[in-house]
Amino acid sequence: MRDAVGGLLLRLGDALGGRARRGCTVDERSVLAAVFGAGLDLDTIVVVPDRAGLLGLTGRPVTLGTTIHLKGRTGAGLLVHEATHVWQFHRLGARYTLDAVRAQCSHLGYDWRAAGTDRFAALNVEAQAQFLQDWVTDPAVGNAYPALTADALASVRTPSTPTTT
Repeated sequence: MRDAVGGLLLRLGDALGGRARRGCTVDERSVLAAVFGAGLDLDTIVVVPDRAGLLGLTGRPVTLGTTIHLKGRTGAGLLVHEATHVWQFHRLGARYTLDAVRAQCSHLGYDWRAAGTDRFAALNVEAQAQFLQDWVTDPAVGNAYPALTADALASVRTPSTPTTT
């Protein structure tokens, strides 16, 4: 089932986001490996670096399944944020997309601090991605939130047991 959903999302991404895609570069792999360890199969990630197709109409990066649409933006933190959505897809299936839209519309959205928790799993999917982005771009985050940092890294570094959705 996951392969069928993943294939559908890839075809949807092609239709909406264009076909100018590639795998992760050596530098991107280095950044992602430092965060995710063995918890994310980097070979599954597809990167669309520039604006393309209908998804290029907005400047906001978006991840569909295992395809990261960067829309001309760069940066280690942004890459980690979007790769977190790939990690979520591997664990939740396509449901993570609905969860992301729901989080974007909520009062908490990307604000992991407002959740007031040391448990990574208690954060919504956008707050999880934002926490890891903030941790990568500002090392002080790890010092200020050591329990959440430890739980987040333990979570994302655990090899996946995919769902069947």
